Amino acid sequence: MIKELVSGIGAAFLFLLLLFQGTFWWLSLALAVGAYVGIRLLFPPEHRKVLAVLPEGVSQEAFDSYLSQCRLALSLVKEDAEAVKNLTFKKTVLHLCELGDELLVNFTKDPQDMRMAQALPDRLQRLHEILAGYIDLASQKTQSPQTTRALEETEKAVTKAVAKFEEMHHRLLENDALDLSTSAKTFDNLLDFD
Repeated sequence: MIKELVSGIGAAFLFLLLLFQGTFWWLSLALAVGAYVGIRLLFPPEHRKVLAVLPEGVSQEAFDSYLSQCRLALSLVKEDAEAVKNLTFKKTVLHLCELGDELLVNFTKDPQDMRMAQALPDRLQRLHEILAGYIDLASQKTQSPQTTRALEETEKAVTKAVAKFEEMHHRLLENDALDLSTSAKTFDNLLDFD
């Protein structure tokens, strides 16, 4: 009986040795990691699920449509930015695109902020149309004084748009800072009562 027990332990030890040295170990590790990732994707932790409250009177479909219109128009403006030859102006347009991306991220996190920028899809679409005209006019080989003036006016208008986007972004950040400050004060008051 002891002989059988010793041979059974030896067989188990040999199996474990083969398990950790062979490809079977790597296969089982890959399967375990894949199963873990699959389960986490199917069932994300509850603390990551944040329900954003939509503005009153705005349906989920309307909000999704608003975001998709903004993204589409912003992608067109990004394409325009790549076609701009004037490097200084190109940087200005790219900065405007970065601000637009930040605004969209903010709207996704806090849909209530969309009320401050309901005209954003229209403004981005108009900006795309203006930039398309600018690119077309700037690509002409000969420039008249009127053409040069039109290009300069367009650059000034886009620079003004950047300032407006920055102002909007700052207002949204101030709202977030105010919300955070209020939450921190409330939490501090709760701690005082404990």
